[in-house]
Amino acid sequence: MDSKVLKEAGIDLERGVARFLGDRQLYESILLNFLVDKTFANAKEAMEEENYKDLYECVHTLKGVAANTDMTILYRTTGELCDYLRKQEAPDKEKTTLLFCQMEEAYYSVMKGIVAARGA
Repeated sequence: MDSKVLKEAGIDLERGVARFLGDRQLYESILLNFLVDKTFANAKEAMEEENYKDLYECVHTLKGVAANTDMTILYRTTGELCDYLRKQEAPDKEKTTLLFCQMEEAYYSVMKGIVAARGA
């Protein structure tokens, strides 16, 4: 995979590979598996249904994946949404939507980057 393409998408290939003890093949396979993961789709469904408990669980999962794979922008945006949802008994729909949209933008950037880097 092309590290420059991944970096533009908010993924730090070198740090990610280092986190996987230098096993680039394993790291890249994790990135490719991310392409078929359904967690974001589940988060989007929870958001549409205003099911903030399930939304929190999905976003928290995405945050963990983003942290472990050095998806820096996705990690930041999932973290912001997680923190907000965790601190609210009744989250404001407008604020939640704003944070979700920021996370969604980072998610699609990562997805496009992985696809582009795979073809490079």
